[in-house]
Amino acid sequence: MKSKQFPKYITILLLGLLCVTLSGCVNLSPTKTEMKLYALGPVEVSMADDAQGRDLRDLHIARPNLPVYLDGKRLQYRGIRGEIGELSGARWAEHLEEGVARSLAEYLIEEGATSATSFYPWPQRSRVGLTLRVYFNKLGAMKDGSIRMVASWDLQKGSVQQRSGVFESSDIKWEPGSADSLVAGLNTALREFADAIATGL
Repeated sequence: MKSKQFPKYITILLLGLLCVTLSGCVNLSPTKTEMKLYALGPVEVSMADDAQGRDLRDLHIARPNLPVYLDGKRLQYRGIRGEIGELSGARWAEHLEEGVARSLAEYLIEEGATSATSFYPWPQRSRVGLTLRVYFNKLGAMKDGSIRMVASWDLQKGSVQQRSGVFESSDIKWEPGSADSLVAGLNTALREFADAIATGL
């Protein structure tokens, strides 16, 4: 006795209908995500009038020493129990250590501490120039709405330390959840840090 079989064209038709039905259940169109990129530092850099009088034309800002958890491009904040959170839809346009080095250079130019700098990750222009090293014990936004920065710096010529100093920010606020506010707060802290360095140079 022969088994009953569907004609080949009916089988193809049924498979086609099944594919159309399943494709209607799957969203094949790409999901658009709104990601904002942020950069630290002033939008425009204006050289101070007395910058030409400083003997710091060969100043180089070395790679900043940041807490390891800040490595990368995420905008992060820290809770009172030490937990780390991040802001969704926002990223740094460059690695944070690169942004910190560049923005410090720009703020020091504005402060009149130097008329020309090189900075990490670019090489130092002169082997006999001065190197500014910065070390951050704390840097970032807290969940309670404060911006904290505790840092030290030293200026070296070769292996010889010329000057050094410490800095701690105070009363800088941000609006938790707001990337714009976080970036503005960090810029305020970096500007104040640059001012403290310029005063000590």
